Amino acid sequence: MDVNGSNTPTADLSGASATQVRPGGAPARVYLNDKIVPHLLEGMKSVAREQPSDPLRVLGEYLIQKSDELEGDAKKETE
Repeated sequence: MDVNGSNTPTADLSGASATQVRPGGAPARVYLNDKIVPHLLEGMKSVAREQPSDPLRVLGEYLIQKSDELEGDAKKETE
C-alpha cells in the first residue's frame, strides 16, 4: 500500500528525461489515434448498445462502412 492507502501502482518518472517522453507518443501511436481510434471507439459504443450475437462481424461491417464514407468524402473534396 502507498502513503495514500491505495494499492494502485504508480510510475516513478523522476529519472525520465525529456527525450524519453514524446508529446503525442510514438509515430505509430499518433497515426492510430488520429486515423483509427475515434472510429473504432464509435463502433464499439454501437456494438455495446446493440449487443449483437456476432459483435466482431458487426464491428467489422461498421468499420468498412465508415471507411467507405470517409473515402467518398475525400473524393468529393478533391473534385
